[in-house]
Amino acid sequence: MSNRTWHLIKASTNEEYGPLSQEALIQLASEAKISPMDKLSEDSRRTWRRAPMVKELQMDWLIQMPDQYLYGPTNVATIQEFLATGQVDGDVTVIDCTKGTESRLSEQAFFQASPHHIRSAHTTLVGAQWPELDKASNDHVLQQRVQVLERQLMEAQNIIHEYDRRYKLLRQQFVETAGHDPQ
Repeated sequence: MSNRTWHLIKASTNEEYGPLSQEALIQLASEAKISPMDKLSEDSRRTWRRAPMVKELQMDWLIQMPDQYLYGPTNVATIQEFLATGQVDGDVTVIDCTKGTESRLSEQAFFQASPHHIRSAHTTLVGAQWPELDKASNDHVLQQRVQVLERQLMEAQNIIHEYDRRYKLLRQQFVETAGHDPQ
């Protein structure tokens, strides 16, 4: 057990959480709840660093998504979450940043232990630190996950709406200034 405490700022919501124990922080990472853009501080919020820079979170993997977009760095638990939700399959390319190697996800040892259909305490890679949950708890956890995803979707829709509003305003200003539509 470590005495270190952390503060977390979620990039998606700009919400701050903490103080968190190091064990709680590692638990969040093992549940795919920390993104590469999230920021962490272990010195009472004086300095911040991106989550992948915290060695204990083991965010050592890049995923080359089907559209060639690189996601990460992230950890094994997040890759398992992507498998469980169908965002990736065994054919995607993963890059191990610690070794500088590139391979298919299906070639990784943790792929066989990954939850391809349902993510649960019984299907997640050992070391990801999922507590034992009964069915009622699983249903509750699933409901909470749905609520979080719905909130994130609403936030993303609001951001898109705001960008669309700004785009229309800038386009209108351009037309008024230049006298024609932008090419």
